[in-house]
Amino acid sequence: MFNEAIDQKATAWLAENREKILNNWMELIRIPSVQGEAQPNAPYGAECARAMKTAARQMEAVGAQVKIHEEGGYALAAVGCGEKTIGLFGHSDVVPVGDDWQFTQPFDPVIQNGMLIGRGASDNKSGVMASQCILAMIRQLQIPLHSRVQAFVGSNEESGMEDMEAFVKNEAMPTLSLVPDSQFPCGMGEKGILRMWARCCRPLEAVREVRGGNAFNIVLDRVDAVVAYSEALEKELARKCGEGSSFRVEPDGIHITAEGIAKHAAYPDGGVNAVWVMAKLLAGCEALPEGDRVTFGTLEAFLCSHWGEGLGIAHEDSHFGRLTAVSGMVATEDGRLKVSLDSRYGTECDPATLERRLQTAWGEAGWEITYLENRPGYLVDENSALPGTFVEIFRQMSGHDRGCYFMAGGTYGRYLKNAFVVGSCAIHADREGPGMVMPAGRGGAHQRDEAIDVEGFFLAVRILLQYVLACDKLINA
Repeated sequence: MFNEAIDQKATAWLAENREKILNNWMELIRIPSVQGEAQPNAPYGAECARAMKTAARQMEAVGAQVKIHEEGGYALAAVGCGEKTIGLFGHSDVVPVGDDWQFTQPFDPVIQNGMLIGRGASDNKSGVMASQCILAMIRQLQIPLHSRVQAFVGSNEESGMEDMEAFVKNEAMPTLSLVPDSQFPCGMGEKGILRMWARCCRPLEAVREVRGGNAFNIVLDRVDAVVAYSEALEKELARKCGEGSSFRVEPDGIHITAEGIAKHAAYPDGGVNAVWVMAKLLAGCEALPEGDRVTFGTLEAFLCSHWGEGLGIAHEDSHFGRLTAVSGMVATEDGRLKVSLDSRYGTECDPATLERRLQTAWGEAGWEITYLENRPGYLVDENSALPGTFVEIFRQMSGHDRGCYFMAGGTYGRYLKNAFVVGSCAIHADREGPGMVMPAGRGGAHQRDEAIDVEGFFLAVRILLQYVLACDKLINA
């Protein structure tokens, strides 16, 4: 099923260029490419633009033809020729880092026990580096293809995908695309994504400030609040604060901290939402004014699980499983409390109905929706021959038998024609010594101490090259 001769050449090339690849990868990770203030030729902030252009420069150095679309926030790098194009889509922007990293600082990448650690090491600078390796091998090993291979490097995937909207508007759609931003063998579709802000119409009274989070797509793991001091509240908090919450008295009031466990919003199982922890604590404080307790009681009820039961939107899809609904941000605005909501739902859930139910739930509780974005999901053509091919290539090269899957996360794939979401890291058990086991709430995409298995990455590059060969054969048959 896979081309062993080309794989042998690829394996040797990766070994020979290993140090350079790791250096390029870590160069990208050192760039703090979190969305920032728009600037000329940097619509998503200077650092996002710098990461994208750095990746483009690296691809140009391996022989690719590069075009940078500064206003759109993306770069294209291509090798080969042909009437048909195979696209590789990755992004160099990252989610906010959070604090309290244990193994390194977010933008100071290190390799420990076979793991590369740093923000973006996995999501998705690994996908950008995998694309770079594919372009380099095709050109330098003179791998025979009938298609042009084009890599896209985006800079706004985590914060709206406006870069992809610009690509769709300005560029020709590839004949077939691979998005190395998930797992192997390949995804068969993605959930819809609804994001919103809800703001309470009732002003807070004793609670002066609540803050936490920087992104929709993370289960919030820390919330801080400042509440007007009263002796009764101090005594009540002393009794009620424990695991997951703490407080201290300062001159400006009582400072309360609630802690949870961060997870990617698309995969919240095992996460603990600090908004809910804080809401449960404050809703039960009899020393607070009734209005404040009602406000936080609403959040306690609405955010009681990651599956939408409290909001009345629970749904289970035959392909995608349960709907998810998590909060990644909370703040005070003009003396009122507001929270974000990120919901992922399957293709059997009607987007308009979901919106109506959320409008009703929040409205009846005395809250208003101040921002709402709703993008339906999609399913891959069930008649495509590629998923079966990908499964077999992955089985032969990794030694593991896995089926295709349906994604809860959102990628560029939803904007593309004939796109398959694939991995940028593969199972790799044959290492010298044990791999690193991260503590709960760390190591994953969007978590602190984000990490990726280095040997798994190099295996993923080999697999991805074979996927490109399979795509080339199919579209040129």
